[in-house]
Amino acid sequence: MTEHDMRYQVLGPLGLWRGGEEIPLAPAKWRMLLAVLLCDANQVVSTDRLVAELWGARPPRSAGKILQGYVSRVRRALGDESGRLLVTHAQGYRAHGYRLIVRPGEADAHRFTDLVDEGGRELARGAAEAAAELLGEALRLWHDAPFTDVPPTPAVEAETMRLAAYRTQARESRIEARLRLGRHEAVLDELDALVTEHPLREGLRGRLMLALYRSGRQADALAAYRDLRHQLAEELGIEPGPPLQQLHQRILRADASLLLGPGPRAVAAKTAERGTEAPAPGDPVNGRPGIAEGRPALVPRELPHLSATFVGRAGESSVLHRLLEGGGQGQVAMAVIDGAGGVGKSALAIHTAHQLADRFPDGQFYVDLHGATAGLTPLEPGEVLGRFLGTLGIPDVAVPANTEEAAATFRSLVADRRMLIVLDNAAGVDQVRPLLPAGPGCAVLITSREMLTSLEGATHLHLGVMFHDQATALLERLVGAERVAAEPEATDAIVQMCGRLPLALRIVGARMAGRPGWPLSAFAERLADAQNRLDEIRVGDLSVRASFHAGYDGLCHSEHPTDTAAARAFRFCGVLPGSNVSLQAAAALLGVETWRAEDALERLVDAHLLHSLAPGRYQMHDLIRLFAREQVDAQEPAAEREQALLRVLRFYLASAERAVSFLDVPPRPPCRPGEPSPTGGAPPAAQVKDREQAEAWLEAERANLMAAVTHAATQSDSAARLAVRLARPLHWYLYPHARARELHTLADVVIGTARRLGDRESEAWGLDHLSAVHWLHRQYDRMRQSLEEALALWRETGDRDGERRALGNLADALAELELYEESVAVQRRHLALAAETGDRMARVTGLGNLARAQLGLGRTADALSCLEESMARAREIGEHALEGLALNEISFILFDEGRVREAQEYMTRAALLPDANVGAYVRWRGYAWSAFFPACMTLRVGPRSSERTVG
Repeated sequence: MTEHDMRYQVLGPLGLWRGGEEIPLAPAKWRMLLAVLLCDANQVVSTDRLVAELWGARPPRSAGKILQGYVSRVRRALGDESGRLLVTHAQGYRAHGYRLIVRPGEADAHRFTDLVDEGGRELARGAAEAAAELLGEALRLWHDAPFTDVPPTPAVEAETMRLAAYRTQARESRIEARLRLGRHEAVLDELDALVTEHPLREGLRGRLMLALYRSGRQADALAAYRDLRHQLAEELGIEPGPPLQQLHQRILRADASLLLGPGPRAVAAKTAERGTEAPAPGDPVNGRPGIAEGRPALVPRELPHLSATFVGRAGESSVLHRLLEGGGQGQVAMAVIDGAGGVGKSALAIHTAHQLADRFPDGQFYVDLHGATAGLTPLEPGEVLGRFLGTLGIPDVAVPANTEEAAATFRSLVADRRMLIVLDNAAGVDQVRPLLPAGPGCAVLITSREMLTSLEGATHLHLGVMFHDQATALLERLVGAERVAAEPEATDAIVQMCGRLPLALRIVGARMAGRPGWPLSAFAERLADAQNRLDEIRVGDLSVRASFHAGYDGLCHSEHPTDTAAARAFRFCGVLPGSNVSLQAAAALLGVETWRAEDALERLVDAHLLHSLAPGRYQMHDLIRLFAREQVDAQEPAAEREQALLRVLRFYLASAERAVSFLDVPPRPPCRPGEPSPTGGAPPAAQVKDREQAEAWLEAERANLMAAVTHAATQSDSAARLAVRLARPLHWYLYPHARARELHTLADVVIGTARRLGDRESEAWGLDHLSAVHWLHRQYDRMRQSLEEALALWRETGDRDGERRALGNLADALAELELYEESVAVQRRHLALAAETGDRMARVTGLGNLARAQLGLGRTADALSCLEESMARAREIGEHALEGLALNEISFILFDEGRVREAQEYMTRAALLPDANVGAYVRWRGYAWSAFFPACMTLRVGPRSSERTVG
């Protein structure tokens, strides 16, 4: 396929051509998918985002599989069965995103924007004829509104808005070029149409007035002004801006200088002789008169330059456009972007402000208020007002010294203007409030790390980290698409280790761009060292550490008690293992009452140093957690850090044991004589009250409990002992859910830690738990080895109960290895110990498992005898589920023996028991894990020799 075989049309109905032949895309979802991919052409769009685009907030359960089907259909339409145009980006065996390769010239939208940009450049250098031709060619590409036949999605709506703005810009620029060429009559119809579409845009109205005047239609030009003045008064309660008022006055006076002269160069030469600034061709209004004599006022154009690497944020930008476009319809339009340091608030604000600049012809103010700038104090409102007033023509000596008076003067000056004011990096509401205009034609865009929720009339937009595909696209802009495409795994690792934080990605991208000979994997390896990661994420005067410091230092230097407590809470979050924390766990960590912990954590949420996932649960960004760890290590004594960790471990242990107690699993064994309680008496615990709450708590905290065990095992002996104890209830929760990977991690940690501590009992528990992992993997040789090691340790420590449990499990492993004689012998020793220790449940389960070994030896009568005794003993202790399992196993044997009627009788007896549902046994009756085996037999899970089902 050559590079010109594909052609995509979005400027009208969605169209696709391959080799000159139009390819139909009938189903709406196929068109939506292709449209979204075209909106982000040559960038990876994540599967999560595609699902959200196609189905919104309620995707079907099988959305991922349906999406794969749509991708296949679109590939077929592209003639791209090999996936070279519509590329799959995968993590492991799963697709995590797709990228549509669109070459230069293939998409009409790309050709259109390129032509508009080129035409704008020609117009800027005075080549009006060339500009008009390029802009005309661009506009002829339009057939209708973009994506006319595509159901709306967030990406399609944002791209439609962007292209429509480009088209309006192209039409205005072409009109400007034709006016400069003296073709004022030829543009009147188009100008009329544009003014009808955008009746309140003063720049368009001024061009219409000028074209009418130059066409000899002075009365019509004045009427156009009156129409606009009436509409502004009716809809917004304001007058036209000074530039348009001046043009109106000049037309009233029949100013001959408005007529097209000998050309721009001649005009420039004449004005140069007079020593005044030459007006721009086609723009006879040059600024506005000064307010004070000798101090000419300027139309402020203070926005910082646009970043060439800005990507993504289409949804947020669209929201800001809707909020700010056209002013506030009777009041000041005001939007506040809040978010953590480095998340890209300023970049989004500046990008949006540039897009909206032409809606505010009286100018755009921009000021960095230094609310969270390391090493700088926030600007005083009076200082900022002095700067604003000076720009508006007020001499320094006339600027009021009183902030309130200066604010009033500022409001008066801008009351009738259409201005955009960007207040970047605000410290708080008190800093912002004096800087707000009152005129309804103005709009204000504010960024802050604080939420500024008490700012009246503001709409708030919270900005989070980037989507994975947006973060990848940002790296592509910074280091080049070829390097990113060559190392997708390293790219993904870098994105993840930067936490998808734009500032971190920009810094790392700048470092990689400066080292083109380095592979991306080298940077990924350097970032993998968590202890030095923040050192790696800095370049020049940019650093994420400095960004985090600005927010944290504000709390440290505050005299407010809540800020002081929040700063301490922030530091100790660096001690905390896990990805998130509950309010109760945080209270234990800090050693304070729950309400005090909540006040401190909520203050951190307001400062965007912490994220509130749900009421009572909080999460810290990975990079911010590393920063918190640095601060706690630097500012808190080691003993304090140790006690904080022990407190939260004791909370987790007490809570896990309480929760597991509702799940019918083994009780926590008592402490050995002379051993202090590892929980230190009666620590706080999560208030779970029933089985449902216990399951919910354990699942919510599962990742945190795993992190607590693995982290604490590497710390002091006291913490390591708590880690070993915490692993036990966590094991009993994970095992029925067959979470083999987590169970294996736990067992390895317990065994290694116990050996370091010389704790033989805990080592035996670890080996016992490791054997359970081998059982799930059907690795019976390894299971036997682990149990034999555990058995030796139980005997060494004199723990008869542990010895009995290991014997029962070992007998099962031997049976799975078809070593039935050995299994019978070991099971008999197990039963003897059960009788010795008085463990009636173990005798019931042991007899059932002994019957299985007897069956392996062909001893049917012995097996039936064992099962009859197991059934009777289960009835004695009221364990109807175990009684039913024994009855079912007897019925299986009788059925195999051809004794069908007797088998049916036993099955009927099982069905009539109070707890006859065999599946209920999955709830784990009894604390020898081998007791789970009969349920496995009945449910067709577990070992290969037990795959039978209830008849």
